Amino acid sequence: MIPPIYILITVAFPDIKSRARYFGVVSGAGGLGAAAGPLIGGLVTSALSWRASFGLQVLVVAVIGWLALRITEPARAGRRPHFDLTGAVLSAIGLFFVVLGLLQSRTYGFAKSRQDFAIGNTVIIPKGSISPVWIYVAIGALFLAWFFLHIRSAEGKGRDVLVSLRMFRNKVANLGLGTQGIQWLIMQGTFFATSVYLQEVNHYSAIKTGLLLTPATIGILAASAGAARFARRHSQRWLIVVGFLITAIGMALLLALVRANSGFGTWIPGLLLFGLGVGVMLTSSVNVVQSSFPDSDQGRSPACRAASPTWGPRWAPALVGSVLVAVKMPAGKPFAAAIILMLVLTLIGLLLAVLLPRQGTGEVSDPSGADTADTRGRRLTTEGHATDVA
Repeated sequence: MIPPIYILITVAFPDIKSRARYFGVVSGAGGLGAAAGPLIGGLVTSALSWRASFGLQVLVVAVIGWLALRITEPARAGRRPHFDLTGAVLSAIGLFFVVLGLLQSRTYGFAKSRQDFAIGNTVIIPKGSISPVWIYVAIGALFLAWFFLHIRSAEGKGRDVLVSLRMFRNKVANLGLGTQGIQWLIMQGTFFATSVYLQEVNHYSAIKTGLLLTPATIGILAASAGAARFARRHSQRWLIVVGFLITAIGMALLLALVRANSGFGTWIPGLLLFGLGVGVMLTSSVNVVQSSFPDSDQGRSPACRAASPTWGPRWAPALVGSVLVAVKMPAGKPFAAAIILMLVLTLIGLLLAVLLPRQGTGEVSDPSGADTADTRGRRLTTEGHATDVA
């Protein structure tokens, strides 16, 4: 559902400031869902059962489907592309094995296997040898390499592919995608680590855990609501950099103030700043990536862009959960290790944001050097301005 939403916004609102307003709405909704999900899930689980929460999601999806019928689609430009089934299967299998490998660290550890790895009655990897985590990851990497070769071959023959490699020749888009992926990873990872900590160390109920995440929800909503105003006053690059800085400060406050069984007040500063930082940079990163592609590629760019909010939430629980279980430390310390990991990723995201050009075109140029029809009239920059070059 995510890519078409960004396609519709991008084609309906050609200028960056208008896009910022509506990308802010979408990012705010996403952040609200990520932060309020534990609270809603906790209420349903406590009042009914965990199975009822999945039934509720079926109803929500039904409502979304009904609302989607009221959307007026823009006219299709050009022929209808063919679906790349082979690419979809290869990429799905590759990511499946990578995530599955990370999950296995809970049982076998990261480096050396804590116990025998057996299939049936046959021991494949004895205790003390290399962890099977890396066997799964290697299998996933092979399938992803196969996916890459398939894409390159099919694209060279002029066939439709799942994700065009040409899309990744855009420096601005690549850096923007990197910041986006890290944003979703740290957001979901921090929420996951906090929820586990509160329930396992502080023995909070599901409802109380959800309530404690409210400051982060407030921060995300407040920042997303000001997306359009921020875009008018500051460049997209500046907002991403500041967002990562605020997020890093929030994580540092969580590490400095929170202790096992500490009061609610120790969580508020860190979670509030964390939410504000994420809310500030999410919209700007989306804007940078979407605006760096010409209109002719808007049907393809969200496939690249949507990879960030897709793999981030999938890998975050696997990665953070592995740290929480694999790290042998006293109560509360695995949580600190998980937050430190998220802080390191935040600093990497900050570095990528700093590397974004202060003012560079977000277009994809024709290999011959000539502007395409879609980029001839307007070049979008990471500074948030549209410069007429006609």
